[in-house]
Amino acid sequence: MLSNSFTSLAFAALVATSATVSATRLFASSYAGTITTLDLSKLGNASYSLAKLDTNNGCAPNASWLEIDVKHRNLFCLDEGMTVGNGTLTSFKIKDKTLAPVNHTVIPNAPVHSALFTGSNGTQLLAVAHYAWALTTWKINPGSAAYIPVQHFNFTMMKAGPVPDRQAASHPHQVVVDPMNRFLVVPDLGADLIRIFYIDPKTLQVTPRPSINVTAGSGPRHGVFHTSADKSAVHYYLLGELSSTLTAYTVTYLPNNGGMQMLPFATGPATGHANATAFAGNAPSEILLAPPLPNGDAQLLVSNRNATAGFPNMPNPDPKNVTAIASDSLASFIIPANSASGKDIGFQGLSPAGGSYPRHFSVNKKGDLVAVGLQNSGRVVVYKRCVKTGMVCDKPVADIEGLGGVSSVVWDEAEEALDR
Repeated sequence: MLSNSFTSLAFAALVATSATVSATRLFASSYAGTITTLDLSKLGNASYSLAKLDTNNGCAPNASWLEIDVKHRNLFCLDEGMTVGNGTLTSFKIKDKTLAPVNHTVIPNAPVHSALFTGSNGTQLLAVAHYAWALTTWKINPGSAAYIPVQHFNFTMMKAGPVPDRQAASHPHQVVVDPMNRFLVVPDLGADLIRIFYIDPKTLQVTPRPSINVTAGSGPRHGVFHTSADKSAVHYYLLGELSSTLTAYTVTYLPNNGGMQMLPFATGPATGHANATAFAGNAPSEILLAPPLPNGDAQLLVSNRNATAGFPNMPNPDPKNVTAIASDSLASFIIPANSASGKDIGFQGLSPAGGSYPRHFSVNKKGDLVAVGLQNSGRVVVYKRCVKTGMVCDKPVADIEGLGGVSSVVWDEAEEALDR
């Protein structure tokens, strides 16, 4: 069994010789039903420690996603409800070392992802994607973290998709707000669609717009937008979970808020490698746009799951344990700043994820640290990211295990959390 890189005994010894230079808080959700508050401390000798501050069971039984509003000190947790037949939505106020529950509501089954939208008058809308064929929206009071239901959309399909065991029904897997702050974009893994909804900025009412077809059987899971430096072009990068692909689209907006069009211009393996045999069974999970590199290049990071055979084992983070760890991978792709069309994208390389099944990961504001949530390993691992090249280092700077099936991990980088 893996041991924490910084045991309590080792941590005590470090503190005795090195003062804490800075501390940052993270929150990790787990399918074990918990939200764990973590403290990442940077010590005077340039090393890091990752310690557990608090465990909250208020999002049980199957916490699947965390949405943080750092400005208003709010945290929203989705419970997928895999064992009970319904989901829940719970809101918390973020306190010094704990979470104070505000609202806890039974919602439609299988919520897996959410996004916050801020309207023209400062009001907020939380949109929730439900794997069990639905989208719901909730009006948020930013000051209190209280919420009320607004709308509920159910999706149906005429017949199963090309992968019937995964595409017998609609399965919305993500919801994001577009760069113009006008639309919700919902990849539907079951229907091979990108569903589009217009948001009225005053009323927060959501209206469906024409959906966009993607490659049959690809199973769209998560996507991310990128806007060119001169604001002349918008592109969308989409992971196909079932096809293990990354596809790039050019985005154009229809007049009168009529929706958007997406035209694909490039597609390739989500691992960046054409060796399908080595990465057989790979299922990409998360994609994000990292902070830009000093030369202006943009970088996409992708987490890949279920394909440890395609990536070398990594050294054990416990220096006393020589047993290597099977690791999935993080793939890096570069979008050059000097691209005339904005359509150039190149594979940069693979880095270790730190264990098995990196369901989610996130990058801090500075862009020099990456926190990876490993579902099968039950761990959170923190890596350094080189701010010049964007590559994630091969060796973790901190990790903690025993968290259950980690489903998401988010940074809390409010001023008061950074310098307490």
